[in-house]
Amino acid sequence: MSEPDWTLIAEVELATAPDRVAAFAAAVGGTGVEADDRVPATFAFTVLSRPEILGALESVAADRSAVLVHQAQQFRYEQALEVGRPYQVAVDWRRNPDRGDRIVVRGRVRDAAGRHCQEFLADIVLFENRRADGAGS
Repeated sequence: MSEPDWTLIAEVELATAPDRVAAFAAAVGGTGVEADDRVPATFAFTVLSRPEILGALESVAADRSAVLVHQAQQFRYEQALEVGRPYQVAVDWRRNPDRGDRIVVRGRVRDAAGRHCQEFLADIVLFENRRADGAGS
């Protein structure tokens, strides 16, 4: 059985301005920009909150009357991202062939020269509340 095809959601710019990177680092327990001007390893994952990406994923969930629940994430690194440099992230998704209530979201990060920097995967549950309307509280 072949792997399901990926469906492109969007290609977006990843802004690595010092203030955005420092705010992210502080939010995840860091002290700001790393000493060597590298971006925190999980920073690229923030593109999933962009309206055009989140909206597309919410539409997939809405087709099942479900909500998105982030279950797990994975990262593969080729090179560290640097503060103040432009990056592009292609974000796509596919159904999990083993679980009908799961999708996988992928982000592929490239630098301005088109070199692959990193890839991240997010396993997302399409959670359906199966309780009957008005049942329980």
